[in-house]
Amino acid sequence: MNGPRAETQKITRNNLVTDLELYIPTDAERPLIPQFLKLLQSEKCFHRKHFLPGHITASSILINKDNDLILMNYHKSLNRWLNFGGHCDGEEDVLAVAIRETMEESGLTAFKPIIADIVDIDIHTIPANPDKGEPEHAHFDIRYVMRMTENQKPVVSEESLQLEWMNFKDARSVIDNNDSLHRFISKAMDLVQ
Repeated sequence: MNGPRAETQKITRNNLVTDLELYIPTDAERPLIPQFLKLLQSEKCFHRKHFLPGHITASSILINKDNDLILMNYHKSLNRWLNFGGHCDGEEDVLAVAIRETMEESGLTAFKPIIADIVDIDIHTIPANPDKGEPEHAHFDIRYVMRMTENQKPVVSEESLQLEWMNFKDARSVIDNNDSLHRFISKAMDLVQ
């Protein structure tokens, strides 16, 4: 994580480049930084149809008000437990995208970023989807941590099969061997404990 960013400051491509250059990565994230910076030189890198090598996405972990539960999302098309997130659809403000995607996938609105800085980054492979005309490609994911500001009931979206509040241990147990998500959950825990 780098210096504090104002929550209301709109993130541009240039801001994101600077944030990534200043970001202090874990050993696992360090080789990802040059790949992100190279992708950000591409004009269409925030668009979902930019497949070679992939496109920028944004995601979040959503924590309850008491800082002891994570809302996990059983993703319909990927058939596994994940955090919230998705495509930028041309939007460069990745924090705004993470907020939008969390709202869309959880049905919740009463939350805000714990900090407005990048908490984690990851590059992961998305399998080909012939029904959508999408080849296998990579998501270059910028990750944030959100916290509920009041109690609301989550609503399952058409992208999900189930939403469930889980303690940190249970959330880690349902994600199997997803090392990057384990790392992201650990960072979220560090922020709130």
